[in-house]
Parts: sequence; structure tokens; C-alpha cells
Amino acid sequence: MALRLLFTSGMNLSRPLINRILIAIGATTALIGAGLWMAVSQGYLDSAPQVSVAQIAPQSDAPLSIENLESDLSASISSRATSTLQSPPVAFLDGLEVNPFLLGVVGKENQRVETIPENPVFDRDLVLNDGDSRVDKQFAVSETLRERVGFWFDVYTKYDQNRRIIHHQKFPWIIFKVVDVSDIINADTPRVRWLRNVKADTFVKAEQAKVRTALTRIAKGVPLEKLNEEEKSVADALAPLKTKNLKTTAREALADLRVQTGQRNFFVEGLAVSPRYLSSMEKIFRAKKLPIELTRLPFVESSFNKQAVSKVGASGIWQFMGNTGRKFLIVNGKIDERRSPFKASEAAAMLLRENHMILGRSWPLAITAWNHGPAGVRKACKAAHSKDLGTVVAKYHSKSFDFASSNFYSEFLGALYAERYHDLIFGDMEYEAELQPQIVRVQKSVRIGDVIRSSGLSMDEFLMMNPDLSDVVKSNSYLPVGFRLHLPDQARLGVERLLNSSVNNIALAY
Repeated sequence: MALRLLFTSGMNLSRPLINRILIAIGATTALIGAGLWMAVSQGYLDSAPQVSVAQIAPQSDAPLSIENLESDLSASISSRATSTLQSPPVAFLDGLEVNPFLLGVVGKENQRVETIPENPVFDRDLVLNDGDSRVDKQFAVSETLRERVGFWFDVYTKYDQNRRIIHHQKFPWIIFKVVDVSDIINADTPRVRWLRNVKADTFVKAEQAKVRTALTRIAKGVPLEKLNEEEKSVADALAPLKTKNLKTTAREALADLRVQTGQRNFFVEGLAVSPRYLSSMEKIFRAKKLPIELTRLPFVESSFNKQAVSKVGASGIWQFMGNTGRKFLIVNGKIDERRSPFKASEAAAMLLRENHMILGRSWPLAITAWNHGPAGVRKACKAAHSKDLGTVVAKYHSKSFDFASSNFYSEFLGALYAERYHDLIFGDMEYEAELQPQIVRVQKSVRIGDVIRSSGLSMDEFLMMNPDLSDVVKSNSYLPVGFRLHLPDQARLGVERLLNSSVNNIALAY
């Protein structure tokens, strides 16, 4: 890359200056080049920005430093490719178990990430004990899961995305260090947001390395009095495990070190959006005789982002995979009902009820099966000789029953209690207005453009209730007969006239 820049620049450069540029470019490859060209190869940049040596070469005799080159290249990219720059691959950004749709970078590449103000003072034990009886007793926090649920509750309520929690993977509540990267993420340079994410990730990995070094020294039996203050804090973090052999505990922790990004700001965004859908979702679940607490599962899956698409192809607020979605929904090249919060909620209710019946009417197991599948959960119960999820998680470990599967129900409970007590935890907030959809069944084949025009809605208003039709709208395709549209009451009559339907063919949705 460096040679191509030099020989295509059309500049007459002296050999010493060429050498200096080559050295600086080579030294910064890991910082900039790899990420930039990885982004290009993955399609995150529509085309590589053309950067000439004239733009990055020093204009004086000042040394050509790595920092200056990074800053200049970042500025050049920002000025030339602002309209095409997208977020780089998730794995490259940080590899910190963050869902791609929660990274907050797509469409916000250069936007500052403000730290959410501190929580109002509230009684954490009162919440997790359900002191105000806001949660069905079927979802009480058991003693075997208490500490695990508490960890995820704090992830949703205490730590925002600028806090990275270095913790024990097998015992998540064992926290070694919380790293604050706010200053890096909100800095003025690099100007491109994902480069700041890379710098933050590098800093976190360095802090994680310090924890690893401390654990290594403890595992080797270095006396506590010879540990420095940071190393002693790591040893103190292991104390709740109440082991007699600190060396063995530290050695095991070395293999189970993990970083979790805080989710508080994403959770708050989900809280603000959720009233659009929750009332209708609760009606769906009540009609199927299911507890309404289950409708809070999207806080874990997508934070109620209906545009959410995971790196493995799961889609919508419920994050249905394609094959699972097709059991209950229309999922094809044009229509994807996984994107509809209302239709996907109907499918979710059916799948959860099915899991509940298969797994002995246990909601902890049924919700775990949402992530791991009922067959996998039955295998785990059999191996642990128990149907108590807390016991299963403590005793059963396998490559497939991994961190995500073993923690999924605890994540759900953490999010459920955070939502049910959101007024105490987050204080006053502004919420989206409730959508009150009505179902209109398409009685004849009709183009989507004609439907939108007859409804009197703008395209955005129409897609707000029918996101499953976004691809149909792009191509102005025909809707199939029998398809269900979700429309506000004021749009109903115009569509009714278009479809030549009687009022009896228009049914209230929920």
C-alpha cells in the first residue's frame, strides 16, 4: 500500500523522505491500515478513499510521528468519505460480546457518546426481592441464580456502553475491574468514530492484560504482602468464591477471563421505545394464557430495535432466526414478518408455549430453550441430574451450553426487574406513544404503493407499523391475497375502499 501511494502520487520525493514515510506507514499498519482495508473488503466502505502522499507527508521538517500520521489520515478519510463510511466488522471493533445492533455506531460514526447521568438512589435488594410485588411469582429470583441475575441487572442499570467490565466468565459476578473508556470514545481525535472504538478496545485489552498478570502471580503463589495494590484488588475480587486454595482459584480464573460492555444506555433507549408495542404484545400473550412478563424478552434480544439484525442473521425485536421464523411467519425474498413486532410477538408466544410444554412447564428452562433449543436444555438437565436451572448452570458445562446459553435466563430476569422497576431506577423519562394497530386483510392482489396512498399515511408512517414490508415498498410489489396489514384507525377506511371490503372484513387486532 505504501509503495502504491508513493509511485502513483506524481510527486518528486527525496529518498530520506520516502524512507521516513515508509517507516511511519509500516508502523501504523496495525492501527489504521488493517482496520481500513478490512472495512473495505467487507463492504463497509463503498470504495477506498483516495489518499495521496501529498496529503499525509509532512509539510515541514518536523518528525513524521505515528500520532500525526494517524490524525492526518483520519481527517482525510473523514473529509473524503463521510457519506460512505459505515461501521467496521464487529469482531474487529472489540470482540467484547457486544451485539452488532447495540454498538451504536451505524449511522452515528462521528457522534459523541454521552455518559448517562448516575442512577437515582434506589434499593437494589428491594427490586430483586420484588418488594412491591410487580413481578409474577413464577419469575422470582431463586437463591441459586441470585448473584448471576444481580450481575446482569447491574449491566442493564448501572454500567453504560463506556464501561467495560472485566469479570469471571464462569462466575460473572466476580468483577476484577471496570474500565471507563468515556474519554477515549468522546475525544475529538481520531475524528472517525470506529477508530476511537479501536483505541478504546486496545486500552481495555491492556487493562485486561494487567488483570491476567495479577492472576498469574497469584496462581504462582506470590504472597499477598508482595502483591501491588492492583494485584491485591484482583485477589480480593476472588474472595466471594470462598475457596481455601487461592492459587487454584486464580489459575481457573485465568482461563475464564471475559469482558462485558455495559448496556444501560441501550436499555434506556429500549425503555423509551417499548410502549409503542408492549400493550399489544401483552394482549397477544394474555390471549394465549401466557404471563405478560415474557414480553420483556426483547429487552435482552434487541432492546426493542425492530431493525436489529444479528451477525448470524437473526432479525427483529425477538431476533428470530430464518428457519425458526418460517415455522410461524412469512419469511421470503420480499416479505419478512420477523421484522413486525406484532406478528413476531404472536410467533414468540407460540414458540415459548411450545418450549414450556416440552420442558415440564418450567419457565426458566423454556426461556433458556429460546436460546439453546429444547433438546439441548433436556440434555443439560439430564447431565446435571436436575431440573433446577441454577443447579444445571453450576454443574453442566459444555462447548454448546456456553456463556450465552447458561446466562440467558439470568439476563432475562435482570432485564425484567429493571423494566418493572424502571421508575425507581431511571427516574423520569420520555416515552414513545403507543401504537394501536388494526388488522386489515388484503382481499385482492394490490400494489403496495396503492395501499399506502389510499391509507393517507406517509411511507415512514406506514412502515412504522409494517416493517415486514420494507422490501416490498422498495419495489412497489403486489401484496398477496390474505396478507395482514397493521394500520392505525384513521387509515382504515381509505384502504377498505381500495380493497372493496366491508367493515366486517376489518378486525380489531388485539
